[in-house]
Amino acid sequence: MIQPNEKSPAEISDKLIAYLRDELRDSKLDYDSPLTQIQGGFETFIYRFRLKNVKEELNQRLVLRLYPEYYGPEKAVWESSIQNSLADEGYPVPRAHIICTDKSILGGAFFIMEFLSGKPMMTASKNVPELLGKVHIALHRIDPKPVIKALKKQGFKKNQYLFKKTLDNDLNTAKNSELPWVLDIAEWLIKKRPPEPKSLVICHGDFHPFNILIQEGKITGVLDWGGTLIADPAMDIANTIKLITIFSKYLPLGSEYESVDWEKLSRLYLDAYRAQIPLDDTTLDYYGVVRSLRSLLEGVGGNQVLRHPPLVKDLLEFIHKITGIRIPESLELDINL
Repeated sequence: MIQPNEKSPAEISDKLIAYLRDELRDSKLDYDSPLTQIQGGFETFIYRFRLKNVKEELNQRLVLRLYPEYYGPEKAVWESSIQNSLADEGYPVPRAHIICTDKSILGGAFFIMEFLSGKPMMTASKNVPELLGKVHIALHRIDPKPVIKALKKQGFKKNQYLFKKTLDNDLNTAKNSELPWVLDIAEWLIKKRPPEPKSLVICHGDFHPFNILIQEGKITGVLDWGGTLIADPAMDIANTIKLITIFSKYLPLGSEYESVDWEKLSRLYLDAYRAQIPLDDTTLDYYGVVRSLRSLLEGVGGNQVLRHPPLVKDLLEFIHKITGIRIPESLELDINL
């Protein structure tokens, strides 16, 4: 979870409208609806607003996605490029209209995108598993070439958008780790690494029911594209399974979710996906271990959400179940410090 923004909403509001007046060359430009912060967002500050007397593409409800300063300019360019490519393909994502990488304006890079109506899928539908599988299949059937082209145009390299390259880097780093348990898991991952399929797909990386909007039974938006990679679809599915079966249990979701059977939801989602696209269990398990190791290492690195003892315990149990590697209790405690 990101730390509170140092700038007040009023300060951000004033600076944003000043920037837009200059950018759009309209000194009289003003808000029709005031800038209001939206709750949520683990990586960015999110605000909604509306302008008045502006050109058609901006004459609608809008969202400001503001990145903390430490992210630099790349995240905003990355996500907005992916979103616009997918919007061109007809996939339900918010199109970005204005991108700014000058951190001096609002204290971090940002972009302004469409506001998409709807509520998170988990709160708005009784048919979550089937819809989740359906919209995930639709993503994986989109030709990744336009997304790759858009990222290349912005200067991104293969080692940034190809999962294979990011995994190569992670495993090389893990091999040099001072933590023995990391070395053991890295060796297993290197030995068991499956070949990539000939056809790679666009993988969201954080695909779960709280990142998907729905209204009147229709998917209206898929959000949060910062973890997008071009990869084996099994990697994306494995991530979603871990997000549903492990991570969802430990998020502050409210009492209305206490009775949710996350394992059943995950199983039905996987059935819905597999009804149209086959998946290999061994490959899914492999990528589940990759996701679990990355999460543990983020916790070691200081991510407080990923240091939660019950969450860590679940990740360790999954790794042991698949790999046979059991992390000694003393090392497990080190993770939770």
